[in-house]
Amino acid sequence: MTASSLPYRVRVVSSYIYEKEDSAPYSTMGRQNRWVVGFVSAITRLKSGLRDFDLQFQRIPPTREELTQLLARYREEGVRVLIIPGTDSVVRVAEVNRDIPVVYFGAHPENNGMELLGHPNITGVRLNLPLIWSYENFSLLKSVVPDLERVYFPLNLSSEFAFPNVKKNYELSRAKKEGFWITSPSSHVGYRSVAFMAERLGVGYHEGPYATLEELQAGLDTMKAERSALIGFNDTVLSGRAVKALLEYSRARRVPLFWVNNAAIIKQAGVADFSSDFEAVGRLVGRMCLSILRDGKPVSEVPFENDPGQKLTLNLPGCQELGFSIPPEVRARFDEVAS
Repeated sequence: MTASSLPYRVRVVSSYIYEKEDSAPYSTMGRQNRWVVGFVSAITRLKSGLRDFDLQFQRIPPTREELTQLLARYREEGVRVLIIPGTDSVVRVAEVNRDIPVVYFGAHPENNGMELLGHPNITGVRLNLPLIWSYENFSLLKSVVPDLERVYFPLNLSSEFAFPNVKKNYELSRAKKEGFWITSPSSHVGYRSVAFMAERLGVGYHEGPYATLEELQAGLDTMKAERSALIGFNDTVLSGRAVKALLEYSRARRVPLFWVNNAAIIKQAGVADFSSDFEAVGRLVGRMCLSILRDGKPVSEVPFENDPGQKLTLNLPGCQELGFSIPPEVRARFDEVAS
């Protein structure tokens, strides 16, 4: 098979692939996500198009054995590139794949998981997690919620974002039986840079690792809801029931909910989302795929790309429901104001 063979057999494999009829607010992360729009625009601009692609979407299997079988089938089918949205997914794939070229996009909080950069057949776009990458963004929490005193970060231990060093630190904390929330300046905080930003903002920082829905719900019951905010990351959507629990808690206790990289959740229930510009990410992914598929470049000659930008979304009705009046100068700091 030559570099110019058509159609290009490409598979999108991710934990974030959902069926079209799925009504969950995070279901748009898969086929309907803006990165796909950017991908199509990039390959079109580069004088290609979807007609040149055999492009299929596949939710990543739950076990290593099933994933190994899936990749074996892809090899038999002649799949030439895997596009993998999400660090959780690419870490899983990297453990069992050494030959099919991979283009992924995902974040590396605290620079965890950086060994992917040395993997011989992986390249991609490194995302920044806009809320916690920039103090200017992080300070928007208090611009939206002026009396904010505490922020709570639930963290899903079933996600690959619970990197081994972070998970071990959590185990040490749990052994002390000091409760669900790990509060800065505890040495058991997993994401210290976020704790430092919270300290700079003048708010308390609480990290809550959970392995089960029951653990999460019990932890939420111990929150001080008044003058507090919940922060959601996309590791949460790996357990759909956990997302539902956060949404229900936010509504019932009137706790403002912020999210990172999932505006669809915030538009349903919450106040603000801090996302990468996924359409711009998709354009980079499209260009990188064509470099491999059409131009015949080895992955090693397709360098990693930096996050191309951010898109911040404010849910104005959600803010008003909680009694927050958002000044025009604060609204102006968001790229989209949902009304």
